[in-house]
Amino acid sequence: MLYNRGEEVLSFGDSILAKFPSLPHCRDFRFDGYTTLGVGGGAPLALFPRCAEELSALVCFLQSEKLPHRVVGNGSNILAADAGFCGAIVAASRMRGIRCQGELAEAECGVSVSALLRVCAEHGLGGIGFMAGIPAAVGGAVYMNAGAQGRYIAECIESVRIAEGGRVFELKAGECGFSYKHSAFMESGSCILSAKFRLQKGAVQSILSDIRAALRRREGLPRGKSCGCVFKNGSGYTAGELIERAGMKGAACGGAFVSGAHANFIINGGRASAADCLALIGRIRAAVAASSRILLQEEICYIGDFA
Repeated sequence: MLYNRGEEVLSFGDSILAKFPSLPHCRDFRFDGYTTLGVGGGAPLALFPRCAEELSALVCFLQSEKLPHRVVGNGSNILAADAGFCGAIVAASRMRGIRCQGELAEAECGVSVSALLRVCAEHGLGGIGFMAGIPAAVGGAVYMNAGAQGRYIAECIESVRIAEGGRVFELKAGECGFSYKHSAFMESGSCILSAKFRLQKGAVQSILSDIRAALRRREGLPRGKSCGCVFKNGSGYTAGELIERAGMKGAACGGAFVSGAHANFIINGGRASAADCLALIGRIRAAVAASSRILLQEEICYIGDFA
């Protein structure tokens, strides 16, 4: 890919690295080695900012120059195309800053949910233990308002710091458009830099007990390479129940199959392609529509060209 600036013509990656020469990066990034589903092609460049300041400067530059890019966290809710993504991947995995003060905890977007819970527990901060076991980073969890057992991360959010349109600013929780598995960030194109949580003071052992209880509730979920639940639940039904009722539990396409333990999980048996997963998603949706008259909606994020 070429990027034009006046009479100067630089390769796509070189144009970014010329602006950020000290930023950790890699050429020929691979989604199949980064995502929990383990499928997908590559990207010409991945950049690894180490703090919110580096991330905000990088994203503001990419936005202002209109350079194609995607910000990713833990890679746990992503289906990347076999053809890959023709742009820059901004991977937040090295952004691990957490700060606790009083009843507030602030975490950078690359912090894993498990690390957030651990540090908060060490500081006697609880009330977010229901998130235990969710294999997401803070940025991704906030982006999709992740949750479990009928509770969602938005309940604990005080504010979210974002980069958008060349500016960095903070939004209160009520300004983030949170709803079921949704936030306003999905439409705005904003980059989540960090999130501040208002938690509850408590005894460390009690908080750890809540975390262990949440982990036990997840013990029956499928093992293996997956992107978690594929479809959203609806009013009065769960997607898994509808998929099972449609006879799709155990259905396979290439190397991808519907889990026998939980029908809303698609498992990569080891040799699945993104095309296999996409075809299976289409078959599931069609089968459920035929049997229940309900059109399931995905909760996963697609990256790249699936054409």
